[in-house]
Amino acid sequence: MQPNNLTALDFGDIKASIKSYLRTRTEFTDYDFEGAALSYLIDTLAYNTYYTAFNANMAMNEAFLPSATVRDNVVNIAKLLNYVPTSIVASRATVSLVVQCQQTSDVYPSTVTLKKGAILQGGSFMWNILADTTVSVDPTTGIANFNSLVVKQGTILNFSYVVNTFASQIYKIPSENCDISTLSVNVKATETSTTSDLYTRVDTISNLTATSRIYFISEGEDMRYELKFGDDSIGRALSDGEVVTLEYLVTDGEPANDVNIFNFIGRLSDSAGRSYTSQAVTMTLNEKSGYGESAESIESIKYNAPRYYSSQYRAVTAQDYAIITKKVYDNAHSVVAYGGDSLNPPIYGKVYIAIKTKTGSLLNDQTKKSIAADLRGYAMASIDPVVIDPENVYIYPKVFVQYDTGCGSDTSTIKTNVSSAIEDWATQTEINNFNSTFRSSAFEKAITLADKCVSDVSLQTTVLRYILPTTNQTNTYSISTGSALYNSAPSKDGSDGTNPKEPILLSGSFRTSDRPGVDQQFEDDGYGNLRTYYNTGTRKIYTNNAAGTCNYDTGEIAFGPVAIIGAGANFSTTGVNITNTSTGAGSVTDSTLLPVDLQIPVQFIPANSNSIPASTPGTIINIVLPEITVAPVGTAPPPTIPLNSLTPTIFDQTPSTVAITTSLGSTTNLNTTSY
Repeated sequence: MQPNNLTALDFGDIKASIKSYLRTRTEFTDYDFEGAALSYLIDTLAYNTYYTAFNANMAMNEAFLPSATVRDNVVNIAKLLNYVPTSIVASRATVSLVVQCQQTSDVYPSTVTLKKGAILQGGSFMWNILADTTVSVDPTTGIANFNSLVVKQGTILNFSYVVNTFASQIYKIPSENCDISTLSVNVKATETSTTSDLYTRVDTISNLTATSRIYFISEGEDMRYELKFGDDSIGRALSDGEVVTLEYLVTDGEPANDVNIFNFIGRLSDSAGRSYTSQAVTMTLNEKSGYGESAESIESIKYNAPRYYSSQYRAVTAQDYAIITKKVYDNAHSVVAYGGDSLNPPIYGKVYIAIKTKTGSLLNDQTKKSIAADLRGYAMASIDPVVIDPENVYIYPKVFVQYDTGCGSDTSTIKTNVSSAIEDWATQTEINNFNSTFRSSAFEKAITLADKCVSDVSLQTTVLRYILPTTNQTNTYSISTGSALYNSAPSKDGSDGTNPKEPILLSGSFRTSDRPGVDQQFEDDGYGNLRTYYNTGTRKIYTNNAAGTCNYDTGEIAFGPVAIIGAGANFSTTGVNITNTSTGAGSVTDSTLLPVDLQIPVQFIPANSNSIPASTPGTIINIVLPEITVAPVGTAPPPTIPLNSLTPTIFDQTPSTVAITTSLGSTTNLNTTSY
């Protein structure tokens, strides 16, 4: 008889299988007696089989990327795909320094140099600049300005190797928490040489010659990175006696974020050789510390490695652009890429890349141009990559909860539980990301299950978008809602001269160049037209009944042409001349005094609140912290279509949204999509 249960991995199952086999043999009789010597031999056999089976199972699992669990094994498989996991990233902050220099013989020095290394102390961390920085000194005032200095948290270390071609040609960075983006590799001919060559990191062998001064990097054991140089065919090979110097930053990563108090401890010297202490320095914090991250997780490596390999260092499909963007811009939390041919109307020859940053901030124009320039190195000749900001849509739900008063929970407890349930729901759905859809049924279900006493849930759902006008320029601003808008009476066209329909959209307040002295808003008239007005007491004074259009079927809104000079109720009248205090009429006298970075909220009611999709692939749906009302069973809920409760003025500032926590941490970067 052959042993049964050959696939058993449990010790007890293996032992039972051996005993079952021995029952078929007449040579042994005491195998089933625990005190017998044969029983101990069976235990030994079972243990041996168990460990052998376990090791074989682990060996097979660790040989494949989807099933591997040990980081070193995952990294080794990723090496076959030429994927280098992201290292720990140093937190960075931005400061400006003003140095008051001293005179020598009544003459100020020409320059001041800030030495590389630690220059700030903040939050129990040291903050560094990675190279000497020299600025000019004002010859009249003796003031030197170090503007927008980027400082990184950590300690700068140096490590050197003397090349021995008879030994291993792998050069390890001995520190575990090395931010490889700060790595500088120099090679000099001998230990006594005063000059050195800077070597550049590369990922591919394209365009390399036998003399290219390059190195390749990969993650080795215990998260310590390794360097390899050329072989005189692909890149220059190192020679005996040469000295390889590695300089890098060892950092704490994410724990150093959000520091906003710093003390200057740097070294300053001027062109006359004079040194300066902190008393001569005035420091201004431009941006608190952020962007620090932990090393890339195992889950992220397993997700990204095959997708990065599939791009083959060439951006052909939209997916290629999305994956490569994550490599060239490390502050990207999630990326979506789509061809211009998918737009309406189509735009051929362009691919659009929308980036959601890890900090939540928008990219400036310089950063966008830099990313686009990096992507052109991978792009096909006829395709122009365009980096854009995500289009944010905010869903504002008002939650009305009815509860059983005899169940045991009070209104405060229920409201707390409902808030927690909404956060859990948002985390599970990752609603505030690309390619998401708001479904009210799942939202209501999460609230219903929040507390055993919840009897019924009803929602009032409105959608919020922002217009970002350019100050004092006449423009028409378009909003695409992605779905139809609520139309209370589509059969009525208003031809009878009456206006029984209620507005379903309303803007926040703004001021225009022709009426700088009054806050205006716009709404629809129920028939597809936008009209502007201002309030006088409880009356609306309409200023333009043809201020734009609204298509209820497609959800397309166009406002303008209009010249907006300010937004929000606290707009200053500086720089304008008001000729009529009642109507707000006037003109702009100095456009340089007008506010910038304007935003106007526009709130509207969707036709179908059960499912609200993203309007474009680059749209992110966010959930505004909801207003929660808890009432006993029997209390009449408000109407589901809140025709009279549009209040966009409370959204003059970007609203607070439901917080999302990812189970994989801030460095997972798994949200890369394309169309």
